[in-house]
Amino acid sequence: MFYLFEDFELDTDRRELYRGSNPIPVEPKVFDLLVYVIENRERVVSKDDLIAAIWNGRIVSESALTTCINAARNALGDSGEAQRLIRTLPRKGVRFIGSVREKAGEPLGMAPTHAAPGPSRPALALQDAIAVAVLPFTNVSGDPEQEYFSDGLSEDIITDLSKVSTLAVTARNTSFALKGKVIDIRQVARQLNVTHIVEGSVRKAGNRVRISAQLIDGQLGHHLWAERYDRELDDIFVLQDEISHAIVDALKVKLAPAERASIGRRTTENVEAYQLYLMGRFYLRSHARHSIRMAADLFRRATEMDPKFARAWANLALAHSWLRTKGVSDVSLGTIEGFISTALRLDDQLAEAHAARAEVLLRHSDVTAAEAASRRAIELDPTLHNAHFTLADGFRRTNRFAEAARAYEIAIPLDDQAWWSATEGSWCYEQLGDLDSARRLAKVAMKRLEQAIGFDPENASAYSIGCDVLRLLGQHDRAIEWANRAMEIDPNDSLAQSNCAGFFFRMGDKERAFGLLERCAPHFSHEQFNWMRRDPDFDSVRDHPRYLALVQREEERWSRITS
Repeated sequence: MFYLFEDFELDTDRRELYRGSNPIPVEPKVFDLLVYVIENRERVVSKDDLIAAIWNGRIVSESALTTCINAARNALGDSGEAQRLIRTLPRKGVRFIGSVREKAGEPLGMAPTHAAPGPSRPALALQDAIAVAVLPFTNVSGDPEQEYFSDGLSEDIITDLSKVSTLAVTARNTSFALKGKVIDIRQVARQLNVTHIVEGSVRKAGNRVRISAQLIDGQLGHHLWAERYDRELDDIFVLQDEISHAIVDALKVKLAPAERASIGRRTTENVEAYQLYLMGRFYLRSHARHSIRMAADLFRRATEMDPKFARAWANLALAHSWLRTKGVSDVSLGTIEGFISTALRLDDQLAEAHAARAEVLLRHSDVTAAEAASRRAIELDPTLHNAHFTLADGFRRTNRFAEAARAYEIAIPLDDQAWWSATEGSWCYEQLGDLDSARRLAKVAMKRLEQAIGFDPENASAYSIGCDVLRLLGQHDRAIEWANRAMEIDPNDSLAQSNCAGFFFRMGDKERAFGLLERCAPHFSHEQFNWMRRDPDFDSVRDHPRYLALVQREEERWSRITS
């Protein structure tokens, strides 16, 4: 197929672009983008559409996507404000607005078959598409508590490489699913559908770090590049940049100036603050109440080390928002909003800050504004799990279960530790009466819950949610064991106790459920109490005298407190 517009010809079979008789070299991703926007010229295509179609949903940064769009414009001489062919519609996407004719057969610029022989068009030497998976670097420090550092290094290299528009980089979640497994490189390359594999190891001791890294051809299994670095920890940022650039150079990829500048662009240069942030992110993923407290303290210390560290401020806000949900934060919503404002003032393009803002807006029950903040975070980073989770959570809170389930489905593969997105998605399908889908996600949730409890046997949150997942899977005896374990671990965790009450209501044991609810309700935060009044877990007993009496007592108590 040939697409003809102005004096351009786009040959989709030969993957060639011509202006008149002159070939215009374009990178593969740029060519794919041109074909996609032309084929979909009757509508505006969103950034999510482009990522799904051109990068097959792999991780790609905002800057890489913008670079690819700009490269397409440059190839067509469409740069500048005019945008005569590819027009950007703010907050919506892009649309090809040129007049296009379609033609099958030979392109206009080629001589017909009966013409006298003449010079043929030169074939364009286009670079083959390169797809890379960065496997989690192995922690060889002999100290499991250093795991946060090796994980953080791997994630930062993934982030750096994803900024290169000509690379397709496998998402963190997909790569990290192989963590700790004995692997065959060529088999993994086929499994992940990539051309190259990056792997390595990290040994951190005191203020010294040794990093070994290698780039491997996924088809042949040969090393294309390998290096070992022994440095002071203070050099970690320079070292990360060296590794990312060395990988790009070994792949013989040409970087646009903006891409070269963006690799290594971080929101802190303070090594101590960076380590605290990595540790905080590591503990935050547990979702246990005591782990989130540790994370919040680590993020706070990171902001004290570097008050300009935007990511630390955003994650500090997120940690305290989650702690408020669990009823144990002594930080006000106003203070949390201040953390977010600081993060956005330092970096208004930081997806984590917009996602944290969405979390806080949900605490205010402002679902419309929370949805807008979530969508902005997704626009900035389509791979951010918490952005999709908050979007889904807003739908769930307003009983839009079908929309919520779809959004949870997108969130689930973006973080292999986030059992809460799988459990909530399963619950939404159950509300819709789609038990097959509910059980499918319940199995995903159960695998993650068991991993979470293996990491932290005192995770009352995981046990209190897991008991209801086991109920859905028909494992009732084990479900009751998990509920009992949740109540034993932390009798003062009012949210876990409330979750267990909801489980016992669904199991038909109203006496035990009411006993739990009546004991933990006086310890609820005001936010938890307001949620109890609309939590679907208690829909079956809304008109029960004991539930009505409980609500009345708590309303009177909160009236006295707030008066």
